Amino acid sequence: MSQHTPDPDRDTVRGLRKALHLAGPACQDGAAAAVFMPADVFEDEADAVRRAREKQAKTVCFSCPARAACLAYALAIVPDEGIWAGLTAAQLHDRAVGVRRAAAGLEATA
Repeated sequence: MSQHTPDPDRDTVRGLRKALHLAGPACQDGAAAAVFMPADVFEDEADAVRRAREKQAKTVCFSCPARAACLAYALAIVPDEGIWAGLTAAQLHDRAVGVRRAAAGLEATA
């Protein structure tokens, strides 16, 4: 999956990725993993098919033991696609922008 250039440094991203893998993400299970990617990544996926697949992926995320670690990692890398911690890439982008704006506001008042 492609991703935006992250603001955090590489060591931070590596640490978040390691924490995510250690937390045991449910999406790494072979059966669950199938709903996180289209059947053919080289072909366009019909919107209705994508929405149904994403809904299934979100269901996996909501009971995942690694959801918090996944969210932290996703906010750091801001992926362009996929479902991360039960959120779409667009939802994650909006949250990442909000987090960065809030952090910038805190730094300005310090």
